[in-house]
Parts: sequence; C-alpha cells; structure tokens
Amino acid sequence: MPFTVASTRATTVLRNQLKVHFTPCPYSVCASSRFSSTSKTRANPARPTVSPKPHSERKRSNSLPLYFQSRRSFHSSLLSLNGRSDPYGTLGISKNASDKEIKKAYYALAKKYHPDVNTEDGAEKKFHDIQDAYEILSNAEKKSQFDSFGPGAFGGADATGGGPGDAGGGPFNPFSNFSGFAGFGGGQAFDMEDLFSAFTGGSARGRGRRSRDTVQEFKGDDIEVLVSVSFMDAAKGISKDVSYNPLVACHTCSGTGLKTGHKRATCPKCRGTGTQVHMTDGGFAIGTTCNTCGGTGVFVDPKSACSTCHGEGILKTRRTTTVDIPPGIEDGMRLRVSGEGDAPPIQSDKNVRIHRGDLYVRVKVEPHAEFTRKGPHVFYTAEVPMTTAALGGKVRIPTLSGEADLTVPPATQSGMTVTMTGRGMPMLQRNQNGDMKVTFKVNTLRPTNAEQTRLLEMLADAFNDRSARRTQTNRDK
Repeated sequence: MPFTVASTRATTVLRNQLKVHFTPCPYSVCASSRFSSTSKTRANPARPTVSPKPHSERKRSNSLPLYFQSRRSFHSSLLSLNGRSDPYGTLGISKNASDKEIKKAYYALAKKYHPDVNTEDGAEKKFHDIQDAYEILSNAEKKSQFDSFGPGAFGGADATGGGPGDAGGGPFNPFSNFSGFAGFGGGQAFDMEDLFSAFTGGSARGRGRRSRDTVQEFKGDDIEVLVSVSFMDAAKGISKDVSYNPLVACHTCSGTGLKTGHKRATCPKCRGTGTQVHMTDGGFAIGTTCNTCGGTGVFVDPKSACSTCHGEGILKTRRTTTVDIPPGIEDGMRLRVSGEGDAPPIQSDKNVRIHRGDLYVRVKVEPHAEFTRKGPHVFYTAEVPMTTAALGGKVRIPTLSGEADLTVPPATQSGMTVTMTGRGMPMLQRNQNGDMKVTFKVNTLRPTNAEQTRLLEMLADAFNDRSARRTQTNRDK
C-alpha cells in the first residue's frame, strides 16, 4: 500500500521532532518518498550535522545519521556491495568459520570501527561494510545463498531479502514493516509505524491522539504493616485493629483533581500521546511513558486544580482496619486485605479505572516462656523427679488448651520424648491440629538430711552401685 500521511498535524509533529524532509525519489522503482533525517536529540560535536542534499550528491554512508542508517535500503539500486562482495574477507575469517567465530570477529571489528569511537577517514564506511558482511554470515539462509551464488545472490530486488511484502519493505511503501533501523551490534529492530505512532499519538497515517474510548486501568501500591501477637493468641486466633496511612481518592473532587466545572488539558510534553520517544546513543528509538501525564495524554492545569489535593486526586489519610488473625498463624506470615492499599497517583476519569493496592499484614508471633513450635507442632520440656522417672507415674503439664496429666513410663531417661497427638497448633485451612511433643528432663534427688542420705546409700547398695560415695557411718556397717 502506498505510504501516505493523512493528517497535516501528524506530519508537522514529526517534522518538529525529527526535522523530517520528504523529497521526490528519482528512481522509477519507488513511487513513494525518500526519507532522510537530522535529529535534534543527538548532539555529538564530534560528528557533523547532516543536512539534506540533492539526491545525486548524497552517498549512503552520510545521507543519514548513524541511528537512521540501515543495513536494509529503501532502493535496491542504492545497495552497497562492498561488505557483500566478500563478507568473509571483510570480517577476516575463513569460509569454515563457526557461528561463534563469526560473531566474535564482527564484535571486535564493529567496536574498532564504530564512528563514535573511530574518527578516522573511512571508518564509518568500513563499519557499514562490516555490518553488511555480518548480516549475510549471521543468517543461515543468506550465508547459504552467498556460498552457492556469490555476491550475485544479493543483486536482485533487495540485497537484504526485502522485496515487496518482505521485512525490508516494498518499493511502494518505504515505511511498510521497515525493520532495518538497528544500533551497534545489529540489535533488535523496530517498525517505523511505531515511530510515527509515538510522535503523533496514532498510526503512521496520522491519527491525532490516543483514543479517548480506550479504558486504562491503574493499580496503586501495596502497603505492609507489622502486627505483633502473643504465642497463645497465634494458637487461638484473634482480631486486631491495624492503623496505617494510605493514599485515597480526594473527598473534595472525588479523585478527579479538578475544580467543579473544569476539564483536563492535553499534555504539552507528549502532545496527548502518553508516550515520549528517546533516541539512544546506539541508535534505538525507545518509547517511555510520559512522566508528566503518567501515560494518560492529559493533565490537570494548575488553574483548574482542586484546592484540597492540588490536582493530585489523592490524599494521605489515617485509617484503621480490623484484621482477623486465624488460629495457627506462624511468625512472618502475611495476611492480605484486598483493595485497602494505596490509590494510584492518577486522577479519575470516565476512561480511567483505578484500583487501590492491597494491604498486607505481616504477623510477628512473640516467643513463649515454655513452648516452642515448628510448623504445627509444639514442643515442651517436662521436668520429673528421679524417683518418678525410675518408677513411672504421672505429671501435670501445661498445654495450649489448659493443663493435662501426662503418663511417665518407668525407667524414663532424660531426653526421652513422648507425643501428645492433636495437642499442637491448628493447621491453617485444615480441620486438624499438630502434635505436642514432650521431652523429659530427669531431676536428680538432693538429700537434705541424714535420713535421706542413708536411704539413698541403701538404694545404691541394693542396686550394687559401688561407685556411689558412702558416709563413714554406713561404711563402718
């Protein structure tokens, strides 16, 4: 399809941004326009400014700034075969070179002859020859064609394979799917349609600004607060009041940021597109969200701004929310309260949907004096007398649900563990509890009078314990 710019405004904006000049193409093969450019955004004193010349006086090496020179050409008759006539020789490699060797040679030469680092005469031309050579050898199909037919394989409609309908663009539409603009290293290409769209807010055919029928959705930031609970509250569950300071829609203007009866104005920075285009040193066109309007294409004029929120549409306020902490919550877990976070810093509008972020409540479980836990299981250490440990018996111990009797098996040793099934923490989202594991610690008896000492010595004699110390009285007996 022939390239046309249907909107005078689109053409004016594009020329103002890039100083674009359209001149008639003398070649019969192209019924469209010849595109040349001088960028205002790339100010490099080491490189001369390119200005339009008659077509017969321009050469491929200096007709466009570096970031608009392409390995693909608009006209097949303008193709340079310097890098294509002997790509192997241009890169200084053999025909048996591997893909890794080809890439290594290309990067080394491209870095050496890049016009930004090499200002010698002929460096820029050499750089383009290197790019041309690498374009062939890095593409398996083109490499095979060159190996089979030599330079003649690229002397047809488009030396880069860009005939009508191909990626190189047809001769009747030089911007149709044009993907040849690439920076240092032959990186990712982009479509000229996107460039027009970024500058004019629509397609390359001149749609004025982004459609007001498009609904945009924005979500605010999440908020996290810390809540401390006791060990027993974590076991049983509890409701906690959480206070925090979220951003919410202004109550005066209902989030519009405007005074009553006022409207938004078109953003002067992006001209209503919501996008800003930047040219990098490597020659890439990068579109970013406009930082003035936040991508909406409109903004609140200070004269029309709400006096309460000053045009922001949001205010910071103090809120208190009740959060139910479920039984069995573990230390460090987070609870989410949907839609209770910050509102986005975007003014509300009929075509803008605003969603608040979420509130996250991080729970800190305080340690307990007697219990510890690991997952749903609770651990407790029970101290028992030596006689109870030896003879067996029962001890009364605390649990999460109150005190309970625990049977001590005969001959219990320190470090032995018994399990009380179902006496642990509730399991989240499961109708069951963990276990309580009790570890015994046997306390040695301490005699406090002569009678207790005598009885213990008799016990030692009964168990034939010859290592136990005896008093003089018992030793004499």
